[in-house]
Amino acid sequence: MAEMSVLCAYEAEQAVLGGLMLENERWDEVVLMLSPDDFYVAPHRAIFRAMSELAVNGQPLDLITLSEHLEHQGRLDVLGGFAYLAELSKNTPSAANIMAYAGIVVEKSVLRQLQATGNTLIADVAAPNATSRDVLDAAERRLFALAQNRTLRERTEASLSSALDTVLQQLESVLGSGGVTGTPTGFDCLDEMTCGLQPGDLVLLAARPSMGKTSLALSMCLSAALRRTEESVLVFSIEMPKEQLILRMLSMLGRVELNHLRSGNMDDEDWARVSSAVGMALGDGGMDTLGERLIIDDCSQQTPSSLRASARRYTRLYGKPALIMVDYLQLIRAPELENRTQEIAEISRSLKALGKELGCPVLALSQLNRQVEQRADKRPNNGDLRDSGALEQDADLIMFIYRDEVYNPDSLAKGEAEIIVSKQRQGPTGTVRVRFDGRYTLFTPSENDGQGGYA
Repeated sequence: MAEMSVLCAYEAEQAVLGGLMLENERWDEVVLMLSPDDFYVAPHRAIFRAMSELAVNGQPLDLITLSEHLEHQGRLDVLGGFAYLAELSKNTPSAANIMAYAGIVVEKSVLRQLQATGNTLIADVAAPNATSRDVLDAAERRLFALAQNRTLRERTEASLSSALDTVLQQLESVLGSGGVTGTPTGFDCLDEMTCGLQPGDLVLLAARPSMGKTSLALSMCLSAALRRTEESVLVFSIEMPKEQLILRMLSMLGRVELNHLRSGNMDDEDWARVSSAVGMALGDGGMDTLGERLIIDDCSQQTPSSLRASARRYTRLYGKPALIMVDYLQLIRAPELENRTQEIAEISRSLKALGKELGCPVLALSQLNRQVEQRADKRPNNGDLRDSGALEQDADLIMFIYRDEVYNPDSLAKGEAEIIVSKQRQGPTGTVRVRFDGRYTLFTPSENDGQGGYA
């Protein structure tokens, strides 16, 4: 036989095949972890594929049945004949450690795929019209696919008793939380309805332009950062540069008119308020201050894989996030997919997986279709989400913003906004009314909503 690659687990491959012939019932475990392509040795790959064919038809995987199946296909002699199958069975005393051997086979398979990805990367770099952006995007997609495939092989089942232990621990941990078990939004009525933004949830905040999506999301980020002082808050601002976001935050924190900050037309009182806002952000300069824990990434070219890689990196650098904000979802690109609907579905799925991986809510801002403008009642609903039904399906919580004064200048609801909770996987739906002050692009709790916010 040709020289074995250092990335081949020859004996482990033999042990898996031999173990399956000894104990056919282990097939259901092994097939969840391994595929034929995970085997480096071609005969082993073919034998495992033959076992799969037998298992699908409910036939045994013993030495006799397997050899007859391969003989019928004319492949037995090519694979070493009956003698080699018998050797596999004989050299494996038991199937007790079969899953450990399968894990070794998977590990070598992933390493080979990484090696192939590296070779492809080298070829991509050498291509005549290669650009660094295209090569990086392609590399990110391939690596993300590999990582996702490996995750899918991991065992996720749990017995009722072990799962109950986890749930009981969670119940004990939320005692005395005042009903807010997730990341607080800063609005008591909204927190009462949702119990806060829950770890692992994909939260959509959607509205038409000028309704205040970014401002409301920033308000929630500031609330999270000020209340969850041992955790970070990650803001991915794909649309707006970080300097503009910081101006908005200063306007919110200091109650300084945003137009004054943008124009520089500020009086002494404005400057005093700016200084107060800066002091609130910077504190004593330690890592527990708002300024060190609220991280803004304003890269305008994000893919699902690049955003996830950045979120993991920031988590390592700044600690577990209490909240991740993405502004906004439709600006993320997955160019390898055929159409925009598939792109949005992949982006939605990736953001949901990110929240589950890091154990925090992901607050993704979303656009709405223009059709909402054609209705008499312009309050949005789930059908107005733009580009893909996958958003409605994947989201655990969907919120819309509606301000009547945007459409009706003479509205009796001036300075008021509705946060419409149209979907909540684990709770009720309904509408929360809050105040909106356009001078500071600031949402605040209504008079009957307690203190809330970060004022």
